Amino acid sequence: MVILVAGAVWAALVFWLLSRALRQFRTHCRSTLSAPTNPSSSPSVSIIIPARNEVENIGSCLDGLRAQTGLSPQSSITVVDDDSQDGTAAAVQQCSAGDPRVRLISAGVLPAGWIGKPHACWRGALLTEADWLCFVDADVRAAPQLVAAAVMTAKAQRIDLLSLHPLQELGSFWERTIMPAGLLVIACAKSLRSKAQDAANGQFLLIRRAVYFQVGGHWAVRADIAEDKALAGWVANAGFDFRVLSAEHLARTRMYRNLASLWEGLSKNATEILGSPILTLIAGAAALAAGWASLLLPAALTLAALRDPTPATLSGAALALLGSAVVIGIQLGTARHFRIPSAFGLIFVLGYTAVACLACHAVLTNLRGRVTWKGRTYQLAKTSTESP
Repeated sequence: MVILVAGAVWAALVFWLLSRALRQFRTHCRSTLSAPTNPSSSPSVSIIIPARNEVENIGSCLDGLRAQTGLSPQSSITVVDDDSQDGTAAAVQQCSAGDPRVRLISAGVLPAGWIGKPHACWRGALLTEADWLCFVDADVRAAPQLVAAAVMTAKAQRIDLLSLHPLQELGSFWERTIMPAGLLVIACAKSLRSKAQDAANGQFLLIRRAVYFQVGGHWAVRADIAEDKALAGWVANAGFDFRVLSAEHLARTRMYRNLASLWEGLSKNATEILGSPILTLIAGAAALAAGWASLLLPAALTLAALRDPTPATLSGAALALLGSAVVIGIQLGTARHFRIPSAFGLIFVLGYTAVACLACHAVLTNLRGRVTWKGRTYQLAKTSTESP
């Protein structure tokens, strides 16, 4: 009876988690940005790229943004160099030479109480005049229709702040091992009733200029390490419309290129993404337990059933095997979605073990009140609520 109950509970848990992940995935697929067709106008957009030590990315990012179609000739691209030490500024000048739409400015000295990215975004926004501001991370590679599609959608649906999710490109071994596991954990752990701003993605934010300055823009979120989520919260709380859409067919990004940058980047954001240190620890522990259980539980129940082969024990072992087969199927499907070799779907236990370790590190980072990102260490603090 114990074997039957264990197998049934495991299978039920797997199918419950599968239903949550599929619901999130279906929502993701339904909320896809449409490419513009016969635009009635050419919108004027100020594109702002905050860049710190992005020499490997800035060239391809600018190539994509300079190739945008359907925008007004008055549109501009401003790269804000945030005290880069790797030649980012020189790379911008080289790849945009002769293009009057592109300008390079320095973010200047980082003021006390500011995080680097919000400061760079704010400095860039202060120089804009267009009706729409578009903040794009330097690791984003845009298709020619991306920005126009975003503006047309925002206009048609009366969206004040639009956040887009590009396709995540995974190159190195650890990217391909950890990122799919981490995103699946988020899909299963996040409440289906989560606020929209919890899904905000700072890699691409399009906002009406008037709304941006009315809510305080990046000045209002100057001390937030997850400035995208915080800005979306200010917009939503002010009564403006905020949406999140998928743009995997029009944009792609590679966030990290090695284990060190991946570990540092996810550690600074994990507790913000999952809501709290306690929820982060619970999600990490659940991922570790589920990952190893999917391998060890069917083996243990099958051996026990073979020692005492009764209809109940054999049924329990079969249910455990079914549950684990579904887990493996999910991993293979995830690998296919991210366009990586299927073999990475078979080493998922390593990915979930790493996610659990990363969750613990993220919580310790949060408890210490300090995060390190791109050579700077920030003291975490609540953002001031005073008006700029």
